[in-house]
Order: sequence, then structure tokens, then C-alpha cells
Amino acid sequence: MNRELAAFVFAWRIAGPELQAMRDRDLLATPLPEALDQSSDMIESALFLHPPVPSSGLEQMQAVFARLRR
Repeated sequence: MNRELAAFVFAWRIAGPELQAMRDRDLLATPLPEALDQSSDMIESALFLHPPVPSSGLEQMQAVFARLRR
């Protein structure tokens, strides 16, 4: 491993736990109504970008299983 890569890995080993602690503090500090509002926005965005299909997906799953059996 070259020196730059080793330094990069070392920096992230130190930064990783610090960043996780920051995320944990942010999550605990976020009021529940705000967190629900944020997750609602994410769900609405996902549904806009990938609307649900009318099928349950059962037919597609059966087709995949049929291919796997061959």
C-alpha cells in the first residue's frame, strides 16, 4: 500500500468514529415531528421518482424462479 493510501485509510479510521458520534448526536437531538417530516419528504420523493406498479410482483418473481430452476 502506498503512503498516500495508507494516510487516507488512517485518517478515516480516526474520523469514522467521530463522524458516527456526530450522526448519533444529530439523530438524538432532532425532534420527532421534524424527523417524521424529513422522512415523509424522502418517501414522497422516492414515490415520485419510482411510482408503485399495479402488480404485486408475484409474476416477475415466478419468472425469476423459473429461470433459476433451469
